[in-house]
Amino acid sequence: MSDLKVSEKQIREVVSELGVGDENPKELFAAMTWSVWCEPGDGFAGLLTQGLGTVDALSCELDETSPVEVRSRLIDAGRDVDWIESFGDFESGLLLARARWQSRKALAPVVEAGNAHRQLSGSLLTPSNPLWPEQLADLKFNQPLALWLRGSVRHLGSMGVSIVGSRNATSYGERATNELVGALASESLSVISGGAYGIDAMAHRAALALKTPTIAVLAGGLDRLYPVGNSSLLQRIESEGLLVSEMEPGVAPSKWRFLQRNRLIAALGVATVVVEANWRSGAINTVTHARELDRPVGAVPGSIQSPTSAGCNQLIRSMKAELITSGKELIELIGLSFDEADQIKRAGLGQLEVRAFDAIGFDNPNEREISADSGLSLHELTMALGNLDLEGLIERANGGWRRRRSTV
Repeated sequence: MSDLKVSEKQIREVVSELGVGDENPKELFAAMTWSVWCEPGDGFAGLLTQGLGTVDALSCELDETSPVEVRSRLIDAGRDVDWIESFGDFESGLLLARARWQSRKALAPVVEAGNAHRQLSGSLLTPSNPLWPEQLADLKFNQPLALWLRGSVRHLGSMGVSIVGSRNATSYGERATNELVGALASESLSVISGGAYGIDAMAHRAALALKTPTIAVLAGGLDRLYPVGNSSLLQRIESEGLLVSEMEPGVAPSKWRFLQRNRLIAALGVATVVVEANWRSGAINTVTHARELDRPVGAVPGSIQSPTSAGCNQLIRSMKAELITSGKELIELIGLSFDEADQIKRAGLGQLEVRAFDAIGFDNPNEREISADSGLSLHELTMALGNLDLEGLIERANGGWRRRRSTV
């Protein structure tokens, strides 16, 4: 692939062992390069990669294709003028973006990042991979250019709720967090948070204790588990859940990256709930992203004398968040329920279908895993899955099956 300035052999060496599934080496290399060159949420990079494809967009940059020619290629790719000028005048915007990327525009840091991530036994997921979380598309041009992962990538396919809150959490916050996570675990829902001190750590620990999937989204490279005091917790999340970052190894977290990290926490969850937070807490920033993405938002109320609940109380008062006082109310917030709805849906199912349905959560198990969990033969399971699919109760996802969100 001469237009990438590297040989096919070099590309394979750079991305060796980092792909998930049958990822195309060129796609993987191009996504890795964009990720190293750009800061999280770089909308212009998103426009180029979504408009031309990751590989062709990178080729344009390495060949220093003129902005006029890049515009022409976008038009040839079927993009209209309004789309191309989403950030204003396209040519001027591209020149400004190239000025941002120029200091990182080299192959060496990409190679170094690949080598470092390989030593961590990490993987890299690109938007072209079938396992890429569909909900990240809601971020539009600001969705990640790639995701650096440590742990089980399959957890990205599970339906989850984002739980965030104060780093200075209280015992009240811990009790509330444990109850909320318990409700999510009972519905086979995963827990998403940021790995920080306080409510984040409490949510992750509760999920691990209840054997429900948990995902920690970090603001720096995954070779720097931050905060350091949570290193053992984050290592356990890697072992039993998933660590996610937009940043390559070696990159330190910064205020900007924390704020951008929050948009991923909000986007990955079907809802966001704040347990404790003062009004200046980063958790409020996550709520802002969730509202922009039209995700349900909930907040746990607290004492009027507690600074750590001031943000939650204000969110509820200003009607920017729903009042959450129990695990049941959290489930109701995301459109699920503990009432008769699920029983009614199951009433017309046969024994095989009920057993198969019970074995399917939101973690995308495949047929063999469902068979083992339900005790059904593969032949019985095939019939059961077919009927459940016809009833609209389940759907295929990421190589497995999951319950449809509206049928839980």
